[in-house]
Amino acid sequence: MFPDRICIIDDDTDFAQFLAQYLELRKAQAKVFGSAEEFMQSNWIDEFDFFIVDLGLPGLDGVDLTALIRARSDAGILVISGRMGPDAFNSALAAGADMFVNKPVRFDQVSHAISSVWRRAPKTKARDNGWSIDKHGMALVTPDGTEVSLSVLESRLILRLMDADGQPVTRTDLVEAAEMHGGSDHRNLDAAIFRLRRKIEKESGMPAPFKTVHGVGYQFVGVRNDGGGAPAE
Repeated sequence: MFPDRICIIDDDTDFAQFLAQYLELRKAQAKVFGSAEEFMQSNWIDEFDFFIVDLGLPGLDGVDLTALIRARSDAGILVISGRMGPDAFNSALAAGADMFVNKPVRFDQVSHAISSVWRRAPKTKARDNGWSIDKHGMALVTPDGTEVSLSVLESRLILRLMDADGQPVTRTDLVEAAEMHGGSDHRNLDAAIFRLRRKIEKESGMPAPFKTVHGVGYQFVGVRNDGGGAPAE
C-alpha cells in the first residue's frame, strides 16, 4: 500500500525534484514546494494524502509547518532533516510527525518509511476523497482507492461528466467530448456508457458514479476528490 498524492516541502530543489520523480515511479502523484510559505499560499493542504517535510526550511521552519498540517489533516507526515540529536527528533514528533529520518537518505529509504507510516495509519487511507481520474487519465479511482482502467473514449466521457459539476450533460455534448462518430440517435454513446457502467461495477464492486437523465443525457452523481460534483443518490 502506498499513498496516491504526496506533497514534498523542501528547499533543496534537486533532492526534492528527484525524489518526486522516484515516487512517481511508485504510481504516486508528487508535488514539490520550496518553502512553507509557498505551500500555504497554494491552499492545497486537503489535496494530499502524505507530506514529506524538511525540518530546516527558510522562513517558517518544518516543526511549525508540521504542527499546522497536523491541525488540519490526518495525512501521514514524514520529517526529513540534516539536524542531528534528540531535540530535532522530539520536536518533530511532538508537532505531529509520524516518522523522522536523517539526511543524507536514499530514495528507497524514504519510500520504505512512507509505506511503513501508511500501513500503520489506516485512518489516512480511509479518507473519502471521492472519485477521481488518475494523472494519466487512463484509470478511474474509486473512493476506496480501487483503479478501474479506462480507454481513451471512456476517459473523455468521465471527464466531461465530472466537469459539469453535477449538472446533466446532453448526449450531443458527450459525443463531441468523446470525439465519437455515429448517427444522431446516439446509440453508440449509449452502448459505450452501458459498457462503462458494467466495467466499473464489475471491477470496483461499487455502483457507477453517473446516472441516466431521461430525455437529456447523463449526470455525474459521485463525489469528486476536489469537492466538485453532486452528492450520490
